[in-house]
Order: sequence, then C-alpha cells, then structure tokens
Amino acid sequence: MVMGPSGVGKTSIAVGLAEAIGATFIEGDDYHPPENRAAMASGHPLTDEMRWPWLEALSVAVRDSIATQRTVFACSALKRSYRDLLRDRIGGLDLVYLHAPAELILERMKARVHFMPPELLQSQLDTLEVPTPDEEPITLDMTLSIEGAVNQGLDQLRARHGL
Repeated sequence: MVMGPSGVGKTSIAVGLAEAIGATFIEGDDYHPPENRAAMASGHPLTDEMRWPWLEALSVAVRDSIATQRTVFACSALKRSYRDLLRDRIGGLDLVYLHAPAELILERMKARVHFMPPELLQSQLDTLEVPTPDEEPITLDMTLSIEGAVNQGLDQLRARHGL
C-alpha cells in the first residue's frame, strides 16, 4: 500500500513500483462513491463515516486481486484506524509512506487535474497520523524525483522480501 496525503505522489510511485515488480496497480480513488467525490470537489473534507464504505470497497478489490497476483495499491490511509482496517481485511501489507513538505504537495496539486482541490490539503495534513515504527513503514522522501523515490522504495522492498 502506497499512502500519504493527496498530491504527494501516491499514484506515480505505486504505478512505478507495480511496473518494476510486475504487479497489478489499483487506484484507491476509483473506489470512492460519487457522493465522496462530490463532497471533496466542493471543498468538503470526508468524515470517517464517509471513508469507511470506501475503505471496505477498496479492501475487497485488493483482496480479490492479491488472491491471484502481486498487487500495489494507492490509498491515502491517513489515520492508523484506516490502515488497521485495510490490514485486517486484506492481510499482511507493506506500508510505503510518502512524505513531502506541504509547499511541494500544494505545488503538485495546483499543477494537476483531480477532483480533490488544493484547498483541502490542510485538512488532509491535519488528519494524517504518520505511521509509527510498529507499522514498519517504508518512508520515501518525495522531494526526490519520481524515479528516485521509486528506486528507493524498490531497494527497501527488495531488502525486506528479496524481490
């Protein structure tokens, strides 16, 4: 699971990792119901009540995928409770946490077309519970280039799993 706030580079890193290890990529945003997308597009942050059904739907898709193939997925998973739900539903996960300064994330958000407006970045950062050592995160420095961050992630995954 590649996680972090909106605009940090989850999709780019997850796609890069998936391609490098011959895995399927799943975009967590694709599992948001229309009402979640509409809320975010209108500048309203999601509540926990809005996130739980999304996380459940995503966990089913990932669980089904990993039954037959390696899978890398992107999901904000901002709170420990969200990550715990995904771990519980899916099983063992490698957690790849993307970290970047807020200013860099904001620049990236302004340069892309996405339903999540840049104005919601602060609410994402306020919600973020940085993964703790017991979650064994692989933390990637997103001030690096996408290629550099993917390579850093691959090195750590290879060391962990002998890929």
